[in-house]
Amino acid sequence: MVPGFQTHLNLPSAVCKKLKEKKSKRAILKSSIGKWKIDVCRNNEGLICFENGWPQFVNDHCLSIGDFVVFEHTGDFNFNVSVFDHTACEKELSIESKKERRENNKGELDHNSQTPHFVLTMKPSFARRQPRVNIPRVFVRSNSLGDKSSATLRDPHKRAWPVKLVLEANGRSRVLMCRGWHDFYVSNELKDGDICRFELNLGSLQTKNAVMDVQISRALV
Repeated sequence: MVPGFQTHLNLPSAVCKKLKEKKSKRAILKSSIGKWKIDVCRNNEGLICFENGWPQFVNDHCLSIGDFVVFEHTGDFNFNVSVFDHTACEKELSIESKKERRENNKGELDHNSQTPHFVLTMKPSFARRQPRVNIPRVFVRSNSLGDKSSATLRDPHKRAWPVKLVLEANGRSRVLMCRGWHDFYVSNELKDGDICRFELNLGSLQTKNAVMDVQISRALV
C-alpha cells in the first residue's frame, strides 16, 4: 500500500493485461473476515481500478502505508485476499468483526464490546475429519487460553460440543481446536465462506474448560 491507496486502488498493469478481455462492473474481495463488493472501472491509463467499496475494505482491514496485500483472482472478478503488515507477518484480523469496527468508527456505542470474541471464516481445511483450527494468537494471549485443555462450543441451537484444545509450542504458541470440531462443523452444516463468531464465557476463565457461544452467519451464495 502506497500513498493514495485509501480512496482507490489501481491494479498492476500486468494483471490488467490478463483481465483485459473480462467485462465486469463489480469485484468481490474475500478475506478471512468476510466479503466486500467493490465497484470496478478503468482510469485514464486504462488500468483497472477499485473505487466505491474499496475505502470500506481499507477501513475494515485497518490498512496503512507499507502493508502488503495479496490478491488471488479465482475467476469472474472474484479475489481471495490476504493482508500482511510491513514486517511481512499476516495481520490477525479476526479479533473484531467488520460490523463492530464500522459501528465503533461511527462513534456508536457497542454494548457487546467488552465480551472477548474472535471471528473465523470457514475454509476447506476446517472440514477435515482431523482438523487443526487455529484460534488467533491475540485472543489466546489476552484471555490466557494457553493453559486450557478443552473448550465447549455452544451453537445457536444451544447444543454443547466438547472440543479438545492443543497448544502447539513451535515458536508461535498457537492454540488449535482439534478433536470434536468436526462433529460441530458437520452438525451445524457449515461450509466454505460461512462466518463463525466465538464469544468467550467469562465465567469459564477460572476453569480448565473454556466455554464459547458461537454465532453463525451463512456465506453469500
